Amino acid sequence: MLVDESQIKWQQFISGDDDSFSWIYTTYARKLYRYGLCFTSNEEVVRDSIQDIFVYLYDNKTKLEFCDNIKYYLFGAFKNNLIKAIHKESVSEDLVGDMPFLIELTVEDQYIQNEQYVTESKKIEKLLSLLTSRQREIIYYRFTQGMSMEEICGLMDLNYQSAQNLIQRSLKKMRTSQIDMDLFLILLLALQ
Repeated sequence: MLVDESQIKWQQFISGDDDSFSWIYTTYARKLYRYGLCFTSNEEVVRDSIQDIFVYLYDNKTKLEFCDNIKYYLFGAFKNNLIKAIHKESVSEDLVGDMPFLIELTVEDQYIQNEQYVTESKKIEKLLSLLTSRQREIIYYRFTQGMSMEEICGLMDLNYQSAQNLIQRSLKKMRTSQIDMDLFLILLLALQ
């Protein structure tokens, strides 16, 4: 098994190295922030949830065990913490599956000025709006975050076949939606 830099930094962190903790925070905080904005537009709740996760990690570093996939671990812990915070803030007790999952496309600023990009961006937003929250969420995990099916199953509480079916239905829905195939391919590239 190959050990990546994240795994090395995690091992150093749980062994007491504060520089490794800083590296983990710097590497993952922005990703968690963008991920959190998929669930809520309340930036304060997202930032507080990130802070809560990292404070918890730092305070409990001697109790933590080796983790072979830091991104998956952090996304899972953050999602659980954020959902609790959102429910605490909200009046309703909606189920997690009914929570909105919004994907904001991140593309270089130079394209924003390009009129063609703006037009394609609107078409992509329309294409994504055809999907349910769960479909947008699974597309985000698979194509934006590059997560494995096992990781997606863990985060979404799905079995492997259900996750596969959900991805296939999502892609099929986008492919057959009156929007040309070139735009569909542009969307998949933009999500990566």
